[in-house]
Amino acid sequence: MNYKNLLSPQKVFNAIRLESRALQKIVQHGYPDISLHFLGGLGDEIMLTCIARELRKRDAGKKIWQISSAAELIKNNPDYTLVLDHTFWDLRHSNILKKTRTKLGYSYPLPGDDVWEVPTEHILLNSLRKTGIKGPVELRPYVYLANEEVEKYRFNQFQICFQSVGEYTHGTWMRNKIWSHQNLCKVVDRIKEGIPAIKTIQLGVPQDPTLPCDIDLRGKTGLRQTAAAIAASKLFIGTQGFLPHLARAVDTRSVVIFGGREHAWQSGYVANINLESFPSCSPCWAMSRCGNDRMCMSQISVNDVCNAVFRAIEEVEKPLLVQTEFI
Repeated sequence: MNYKNLLSPQKVFNAIRLESRALQKIVQHGYPDISLHFLGGLGDEIMLTCIARELRKRDAGKKIWQISSAAELIKNNPDYTLVLDHTFWDLRHSNILKKTRTKLGYSYPLPGDDVWEVPTEHILLNSLRKTGIKGPVELRPYVYLANEEVEKYRFNQFQICFQSVGEYTHGTWMRNKIWSHQNLCKVVDRIKEGIPAIKTIQLGVPQDPTLPCDIDLRGKTGLRQTAAAIAASKLFIGTQGFLPHLARAVDTRSVVIFGGREHAWQSGYVANINLESFPSCSPCWAMSRCGNDRMCMSQISVNDVCNAVFRAIEEVEKPLLVQTEFI
């Protein structure tokens, strides 16, 4: 606590209010053993469910809290004692809860313009290690949905979901993760032509560029509804980001266009078909900086993606692989 703040009546009031809110939750749910925090995007929030699962495997009585921007997706997760949404964001700064907080991260800014630390192991393995977990671990997230939630978004016996991320369409977009929208349109057309019985669905935010899909759900679903649409589908196709993490959490296979900004061994899942390229500058982990005209993305062709999708379709009934590591 910064005791200089005690000279400001408003700051004293805010501090009392903050700690009172923390105490109220402690009285209701008990003092947590650990409170998970990740200052990242929605995909990072979902990945924390892997940490909670591995902690609970080792101690079924461990009290785990998470204050999350993806709280609705963590709803019904049996590994948590309490999940709070963004309206409780200030509890991340509670002194009462300070000793329980575990702040996790895997890539940090370095000196220079858009220069970032490059992870040397899978980012989930990195977070599990920082939490103090020992022994075998499974690298995958978890989201729990009710059957009725999923069935509401089952439009066809065989449906697949796409996302085409555009520039400036959401707060955490990265230019180095974007694949050609025109190319993705060609992929959708070829899939529909090759297998007419498939129903194609576009997910994303309203600002994402339009794909020639049968059903357009951009901006029409919340987080749980998006998860349900993916869970009801046989396959998800898109670039690396939140939705591939969400697809793995609901046990749906994906074809993920990685390029070279990051590699699958760092942030992907072995259950998926991960399309990567390996120029000498990769993996750079830069968000938008690139001196090579993003060759890592342009090296992945429409044929590469279509072939991967058709191969994934042949494998949809097979169990999803899970990467197991030992810490």
